[in-house]
Order: sequence, then structure tokens, then C-alpha cells
Amino acid sequence: MVDSVKVEYLYPPKMLDGVWAEKSGNRRVTVRLSGISDGTGETDVIKVRLSDLKTVSGKVPTRTALELIDYLVNGLTILLEWDRAPHAEIIRLNGNGGPDSGKMDYCSIGGKVDPGEDDRTGDILLTSTNADAGDSYDITMCLRLKD
Repeated sequence: MVDSVKVEYLYPPKMLDGVWAEKSGNRRVTVRLSGISDGTGETDVIKVRLSDLKTVSGKVPTRTALELIDYLVNGLTILLEWDRAPHAEIIRLNGNGGPDSGKMDYCSIGGKVDPGEDDRTGDILLTSTNADAGDSYDITMCLRLKD
């Protein structure tokens, strides 16, 4: 998927450009993932790198918890996973050749938490399958960072 792929931190703003003065001290981050397919898809692409983030204690988080997800996938199937051995599935979003959208709220159960049972990174990976040229995704996630 090389036509257009974007990872944007909505909160805190400008998270990765070094401008936001308080970026080492977040309880939550909101990230938007978007892409338009050229027909080739993506496989285990790191979308959220934990080493780029800091918790309220100033440490790199060891795990995340998905609290909210708002998505629109058109045509392709998206699999989000935590980088674990084996990968731990976060959610599968399926366009089934057409549009699929929704919003899931995991706050009432404390978030969907990365099992974190190994020494892998816990980064969030994206894989897309069944991609045709012009298929797309737009996913916004609110993640809670855990020490």
C-alpha cells in the first residue's frame, strides 16, 4: 500500500516532531491511521511505536490498552495486532469489498489490554489483505499507556 499512508497523532498534537513540550507524560494518546491502497497491501507495518511514547512517569510504556476505536474501511480487511510472540490480535476490520464503519468503546471494561506476556515490543502493527487499488482505511484509536 504505497499510494497514501499516514499516521497522525491527534492528541497530543505534534507528538513526534519534538515541538510539544509535555510529550513525556501522557496517560493517553489518540492516533489516526489512514491509507489508500495501490492493490499490494501492507504486512506487519508498525503504526504505533511504543519507544516513541512516554507515560506519566516519563518511561516508555510496556503495553497499551485500546479504549476507543472509530473506523471506516472500504474494500479491504485490516488486522491490528500487538507485536507479541505470537502477535496478539487487537481487532479485525472487514470491508468485504465494500464500506464498513463503526465505533467500538472498550472503556467500560478497562480497555482492550495488550497481554504483554513476552519481551517483544508491544508496538501496534497493521496488516491489510484483500486489497484492490483504491481501497482505503481511516482508523482513529484512543490508547491508554501502561508502565
